[in-house]
Amino acid sequence: MASRGEATAPAVLRIPGGNGSGPDGPSPVEELRASLRRLLATVLERAFGVALDGVEQLATWFDDVAARGGIRMNALLGGARAALGGRNPVWGAVLGAVGRMSTGAKVALVLALVLALVLLPVTVVLLLLVLIVVAVVAAVRTAGR
Repeated sequence: MASRGEATAPAVLRIPGGNGSGPDGPSPVEELRASLRRLLATVLERAFGVALDGVEQLATWFDDVAARGGIRMNALLGGARAALGGRNPVWGAVLGAVGRMSTGAKVALVLALVLALVLLPVTVVLLLLVLIVVAVVAAVRTAGR
């Protein structure tokens, strides 16, 4: 019998062959190891499943944003994609924005760029004329004082 200060351990009933401790069955330690391995495998499988579900949901959200986001959002995503790829993010943003434009908007953009190229020499000549006029006016004002 145990004295007052000592704790008594509960008795363990061993049944030969009944709890896997028989002569031909695995020992309880081996059963515990196998159970822990199965538990670890199940936990890892579930954890990776949850992580993969989260990644799939994030990818679906990005696809929805890109599909409904408009020109600005596609420009942002194009710039981010280019930056992550090691390319110029400004050029990636331009390509992303143009990729989202409708055909009519793309045609209007091309026409505006062609018109700007055609009118560029005229613009330069007009700018030079304005600078000449400003220089003449400044010279007349300083000579008149």
